[in-house]
Amino acid sequence: MLTEKSRWDRVGIWLSGICLVHCLLLPLALVVLPVSALVVTWHEDVHVVFAVLLVPTTALAFYQGYRRHRQKRVLWGFGPGLALVLLASFPGHEALGVLGGTLVTMLGSALLIWGHWQNWRLQARCAVPPVTESKEQATAGTTESASFYTISEKS
Repeated sequence: MLTEKSRWDRVGIWLSGICLVHCLLLPLALVVLPVSALVVTWHEDVHVVFAVLLVPTTALAFYQGYRRHRQKRVLWGFGPGLALVLLASFPGHEALGVLGGTLVTMLGSALLIWGHWQNWRLQARCAVPPVTESKEQATAGTTESASFYTISEKS
């Protein structure tokens, strides 16, 4: 069963992985299939679909993860990875060509997978849900329990 803390990271890893496999198989498809022009057009459309799906998935995964672990270092995978996928999906195919766009997308997908994996690992290390009480309440509870133990030890 998927827990809340890992759901979006798992979805993001799968989407980025499928995108990566798609890009790896494109050269083979161009060689094997006689209608390569159709494959190239379909390839560009698939990039746009992946980009549209990856934006909310990555944003939700980062938001949920950051609320738990408070580590901004996962942005080193999420930020550049998402930027590269978006660059290759929208303006990149015309500017970079099919091979360049594919390589940029593969690098972006690999960075996204790494970012989701880091986010997932950091969340797994957090056994306690996000703190919702104020610092004063937390401090007051700690001093009360400390004074209780001091009194009971003297008895």
